Amino acid sequence: MRVGLLGAGSWGCALAELLCQNRHTILWWVHRTDIADSIRKTGKHPFIFPEHSFPPERIEQVTTNLTIVSQDADLIILALPSRYIASALQEVAIPQTKPWLSGTKGLLPEKALRPTEYLRSRGVNQVAILSGPSYAEEVIAHRPTWVGLGTELPHLYELAHAALATSYFHLIPTSAVNALEWIGILKNIYAIGIGAISLIGDNARAALASAMLRELSQVLSAWAPEEAFDFLSPAWVGDFLVTAFGTLSRNQRLGQYLAQGYSPRTALNRLGMVAEGYYAAQILFPRITPNFPILYSIVRVLSEKDSPETLRQHLMNHIGVG
Repeated sequence: MRVGLLGAGSWGCALAELLCQNRHTILWWVHRTDIADSIRKTGKHPFIFPEHSFPPERIEQVTTNLTIVSQDADLIILALPSRYIASALQEVAIPQTKPWLSGTKGLLPEKALRPTEYLRSRGVNQVAILSGPSYAEEVIAHRPTWVGLGTELPHLYELAHAALATSYFHLIPTSAVNALEWIGILKNIYAIGIGAISLIGDNARAALASAMLRELSQVLSAWAPEEAFDFLSPAWVGDFLVTAFGTLSRNQRLGQYLAQGYSPRTALNRLGMVAEGYYAAQILFPRITPNFPILYSIVRVLSEKDSPETLRQHLMNHIGVG
């Protein structure tokens, strides 16, 4: 299979490794010529996992020309940070009849669209979503991972399974596409709240996590009411848990900076990496109401409507509240 891969961040590199393991041919779009040159000449990304080598026989193209990648692929995988999707794709004639798989967890800032919504707005009629507890650092190291593959099209699940499933990377099928995409967005925001309270102890973190899970289930039921899903699946609760408690969680670390009194922007600068929860909060701010008080408190701080110093107490006020 010839697979178009859009994005060469940590997640894009992890997906490229899966494609190589399954002996597919990769048409790889990257946003910088120096990255393209390095992968083409050495098989290595110059900045991300720089010790990892991609077998050259599996990489047919590494290019900054997105048209080449999208037109010649049998499957197109989207692995870009959400805020760059529209700018990367806006000048390209997207192949509408080809199957797409979105591996992006976030919202496009231009119109507050989820990635699958954006692709459908561009006329794509076959879209699946890949989401679940999946640190790129662990996937590229071949550590066992279980994620959800959301689609209502059986043939698209089979195509994605053939592309990515390995003995260590497992795909759990679900037709709850909207809920699966929402959990991948919302868990990042909630994890920032876990980080903000983590400095006062694990007891408080566990209590807050239980309250968050209750509220998160309510948000998903309100925002994807037509879908039935297994909330206790790795793709739902599992994704929340790894982001809230995992040592590699960027969003959790962002929350820890907020707890130390840094403003959201300063905290993001100190983090020095993409934290999708921060950007999603800015976009969702007009939509979140006090009906979901934990989410509301976190989003208000990230949108700089409330001071970071207030966040910890606001969160603790909602522990144990039914």
